[in-house]
Amino acid sequence: MNQKLSVRSEAVQALIRFEESSTSMKTLVREMQTTSVDAVHLQSLALSVIRYRNTIDYLLTRAFGKKGFQNLDIESKNILRLLLYETKWLNADLDEAPSSFPSSKQFLSRLRKVISLDLDVAFQNMPEVNRLSLRYSHPTFLVKTLLDNLPVNETVELLKSNNSKRSYYLRPNMLHKDTASIISSLSDVQLLDSELANVSEVVQGIDHVVSSQHFQEGRILIQDLASVVTVKSLDPQPGEKVWDSCAAPGMKTQIIAELMQGQGEIIATDMYEARVRVAQERAQVLNASQIQWLQADATKPVVLDADRILIDAPCTSTGILQAYPSFKWRLNKETLFSLMTIQNKILDGILTAYSDRPGTEIVFSTCSILPHEGESQIDSAMKRHNIELLEPYPYGDRGYPKFKCAKYVRRLFPHKHNTSGFFIAKMRITQ
Repeated sequence: MNQKLSVRSEAVQALIRFEESSTSMKTLVREMQTTSVDAVHLQSLALSVIRYRNTIDYLLTRAFGKKGFQNLDIESKNILRLLLYETKWLNADLDEAPSSFPSSKQFLSRLRKVISLDLDVAFQNMPEVNRLSLRYSHPTFLVKTLLDNLPVNETVELLKSNNSKRSYYLRPNMLHKDTASIISSLSDVQLLDSELANVSEVVQGIDHVVSSQHFQEGRILIQDLASVVTVKSLDPQPGEKVWDSCAAPGMKTQIIAELMQGQGEIIATDMYEARVRVAQERAQVLNASQIQWLQADATKPVVLDADRILIDAPCTSTGILQAYPSFKWRLNKETLFSLMTIQNKILDGILTAYSDRPGTEIVFSTCSILPHEGESQIDSAMKRHNIELLEPYPYGDRGYPKFKCAKYVRRLFPHKHNTSGFFIAKMRITQ
């Protein structure tokens, strides 16, 4: 079996496993990389098919009829998905398909009918939500939510950006000595200065960064710009006591340690023992041994005297669809409402526990483009607690305009700020 055929066969197997499990495609592919002859190509194929999944299935339904497509066995369905993606999105030659998948020969005439379709023409008479959902391969719920909060042109640009490659940012780990000079010494890596000091965008050579000894030793770090902005919004000061309440794996905690310059106290908590253990091990590599790790549930605060608190809450991760496109197909209202409940309990629990400590400053953030996990949570908290909103770090846009907190909070978007989608709010306990 040649290398190209092997990778395509493995991509089909990854697509089958995705249908049969609740795991993200990126995790499934990572688990398969020990046997793949070309892990990068495998990941690209599998993730791309998932990225355009609802559009691909719509076209296949047109080709075979709803029942005809549904009645195909799972392997045939996913061979067809892969072939349609390769031919319509990558302009591959459909006539070569039988050499890789002999069973596909019987389907070629039907595939040709939809490969030639102009998507804009095919979708033009649909209601706007459905048209954008299929044209840019996003769930209708997500599209409708964005249209309710952004102009149409902004929504389209965001959807298109979610289907593009993510940006990578590199920064030196200032907890190690002499790391600043390492960045400039990296070979085969092209960097571009960002708007934040000591943070560079990796224009070319991310693979060389990841494989470098400096990265393996934790001397240089890959971290999204939005995460850095979140901690800069918290603005921890040397000598203070800071609590990172949902901290694992601890990358934002590491930035807190840098900014505190070895002075003060950092408590990092997570409710899962395994995550705490991994974060502790990672902290040693990052030279962040000053961080105190605890297994604790943030909805029931055990740290009651912090000066500043970071709540980087569990969320739908709709801000990182560029890297994890399968998240958009795993999203449903039940999952969203469950996460909203957790976010609410964490925020409410901490604000209640600190109600008698005026002056305590808190940053609430989520890696989400949904207002349910941002503005809505802050508007609700303002009704129940004595807090005032403060200006986060001045980077990104104001919040979605329909909410009371909009002018005080920040949103970062991949199509505008070249970052993950992120929500950041900063508040202070008042009397």
